[in-house]
Amino acid sequence: MGSFDELSQVFWQWLVDNKVALSDGIAFKDYRNEHAGRGVVATRNIEEGEMLFTLPRSALFSTMTAALVKKDGMADVLEGLTGWSPLILCMMYELDRPDSQWKPYFDVLPRTFSTPMFWPDLTALKGTGVLDKIGKEEADQCYDDQILPILKAHPDLFDLQVHTKDLFHICGSLIMSYSFHDEYKDEQASQQNDDASDEEEEEEEDEGLLAMVPMADMLNHKTGFNNARLFHEPEGLVMKAIKAIATGEQVYNTYGDLCNADLLRKYGFTDDNNPFDLCEIDGRDIVALATPEDQDETVKEEKLNYLMDEGVMDDCFVIDGDHEIPPEMIASVIVFASPVETFKKWEQKGKVPSPKLTLAVQEILLKILEGRLKKYDCSLQDDLDRGMTFKDENEKNAFRIRLGEKKILETTITKLRQDMPTKRSSSPLAGSVEKKQRK
Repeated sequence: MGSFDELSQVFWQWLVDNKVALSDGIAFKDYRNEHAGRGVVATRNIEEGEMLFTLPRSALFSTMTAALVKKDGMADVLEGLTGWSPLILCMMYELDRPDSQWKPYFDVLPRTFSTPMFWPDLTALKGTGVLDKIGKEEADQCYDDQILPILKAHPDLFDLQVHTKDLFHICGSLIMSYSFHDEYKDEQASQQNDDASDEEEEEEEDEGLLAMVPMADMLNHKTGFNNARLFHEPEGLVMKAIKAIATGEQVYNTYGDLCNADLLRKYGFTDDNNPFDLCEIDGRDIVALATPEDQDETVKEEKLNYLMDEGVMDDCFVIDGDHEIPPEMIASVIVFASPVETFKKWEQKGKVPSPKLTLAVQEILLKILEGRLKKYDCSLQDDLDRGMTFKDENEKNAFRIRLGEKKILETTITKLRQDMPTKRSSSPLAGSVEKKQRK
């Protein structure tokens, strides 16, 4: 394994050898001092619309191009797997093989990650929207149920001492952080399967068109700084500048309008003052805190099923930087808090209550939001008082997520208090009733 710059040079030459057209206005740059690894920099002024690089599909690493698919019987084995498992298995087989066609590419990919999947201690993330989405247990189960039996059945291809669960997690993390869906191939698949069901098409796209895209995945993301975009065209994948880029500026792709919790979970970093931050309210908390203590469990279940059928209730509700409580969340609170007789009338008419904020409803919402704040180990003020000194990047990233979520909650609570009426309406849960269209 060579130095950082040597590996970059070898990879650049590999791109040229594999017919990747590269602009003379870009180069690799070491951004490790910014915790961003390898990135791409403009070496001259680049105009809007200018091509930065073009990749033929033969350069992509996928289940269509990987070496494993060419081994006897493995195409059928891969076809029998679901989700990311086919591509993960292909990468496990090839990632560290010295004879791999993609070795210079694989050599520049990381083997260590700052995503919570690999954190030794998750305490700093307590209360955040990250913990329930890490998926470590589900990933372990996938390895045990899908991957391990294949490894054992093919000792001529796999070595259990090499192709371990740790390697499985590394490959899964690389795919989560670096892979793309080939949108042009998606369109072709859709056209070829017009007679198939939507579900079958979706499965085919998810399983067959996921690919690692060398060079495209070298571009970093920074919220608000996106200046390049990947276009999926018939002749290949083309990265173009979507605005002018000055000499010395980093070339940024976009990973989407993601909150810090999702950036950390998928990519292992966060942005300072992310405008796309949000806070999730667990649907189970709505049920628990809005339902009267003396209400029968059967009625509670009926209300839940009714709201689910009407497309109102969800696993969680999202409050973003607008600090508006979703109308579906308000309607759910009204239904769970309502007397049985009132609920039965809505149910019989196929209607849901309009999201009217009476004092009684606001009091329940306050209880829910304040309860959400209590899930953190410390208050917003505690986080603000601690200063900006962190022992490591994990602590800093967890701090940014907590801060973003708590600010949204605190502001939403303040706004809700300001809007509260001074007295109750004659019916605490009164509200006009409207027809809710089924989804």
